[in-house]
Amino acid sequence: MFLDILRRTFAVVILKVTGTFVGGSAIGLQIWQTAIMAGIAGAMDVAQELSRSYLADGKIDLDEINRTFGKIASKDAPKQD
Repeated sequence: MFLDILRRTFAVVILKVTGTFVGGSAIGLQIWQTAIMAGIAGAMDVAQELSRSYLADGKIDLDEINRTFGKIASKDAPKQD
């Protein structure tokens, strides 16, 4: 289960990095600084959502993990018109 969370967190970080590059370059950050900033933001998104699930019932099961990553994925999904 831990490896699954780690892999999926890496995917969230990739989503954050691609979306953050434009913002980071607009304010004058170097690429490596933007990547680190996005990586931290992605990891914190995952940690925050998993913490909410843990606080609700004191455990994290596979359904809660799937819901957490589904929620994050839908938040970063392209908008449909």
